[in-house]
Amino acid sequence: MNQVNLHTHSKYSLDGCLDINEIINKSFSNGIKYLSITDHDNCDTYLDLDEPKINSQGTLIYGMEADAIINDVTYDILCYGFELDKVRTWAKNYYGTVATRQTKIFNELVATCKKLDIKLDLSITYDFEKEFAHATVFKMLELVEENQKFLDTYNITNFSDFYRLSTMDKEFPLYIDMKAVWPTIETLSEVIHNNGGKLFLAHPNKYVKDFNVDKILDMCSPYIDGIEISNEPNNQEEVEHLYNYAKQKDLLISAGSDFHGTEKHSNLNVSYLNEDMIKDIEDWISKIPGKVNF
Repeated sequence: MNQVNLHTHSKYSLDGCLDINEIINKSFSNGIKYLSITDHDNCDTYLDLDEPKINSQGTLIYGMEADAIINDVTYDILCYGFELDKVRTWAKNYYGTVATRQTKIFNELVATCKKLDIKLDLSITYDFEKEFAHATVFKMLELVEENQKFLDTYNITNFSDFYRLSTMDKEFPLYIDMKAVWPTIETLSEVIHNNGGKLFLAHPNKYVKDFNVDKILDMCSPYIDGIEISNEPNNQEEVEHLYNYAKQKDLLISAGSDFHGTEKHSNLNVSYLNEDMIKDIEDWISKIPGKVNF
């Protein structure tokens, strides 16, 4: 078990299920020394922090996984070490509720399909409290037999493929402009930096199907402080490549398992980190204000 996990999700993420105190105790008791809970577009989990319930020692870094637009493309940005109250209030006001933002996305996707005469299985109802909009629309597409050729053409085999294409590839027919729900990276950067925090590009390898990630890194690096070099699943070659890129570009590094407490995302271990990588992470953590030591 490595000492670092800076990418986990609580019940305040649509796809998470545990509360903050459960995650902290589970993590610290399994040897993690530095932990961050990075829910999607909100920091509300930290309101439930109950220090008397924490029975292990470690450092909790305030975090959030925020959606933001870089050059018209949606990226997941891990934000760490900020002044909690101000960033939590901003996120609540800007992103709104899960219902608000996911309903906007769902309606936009359905309208685009209708415009392009792409049929959907309308027997499926969308429950924003249980599923992302893109996941439901993918099911609605997949269940119409004539759409299989369309999905095969774009090599779409799952919800993640569909999400990435529709938020990153302007040439994809079902690409939608996510500025209706997400801030630009400039807006997010101003908020996080003005409140003492740092921004990291989450899981760079998940934005591409091959390992040619340098183009994405080159585009994002002017706007961020660091990159997440390990995020499950990955391999040693990928981690070392991202670490070397960060070193060359003078970027900080982060690492996490994307733990959600669910059967699919139950792993707390972060793979392929060596002592130098852990030391680099410890160095920037020691300098940020937004953390709690137990």
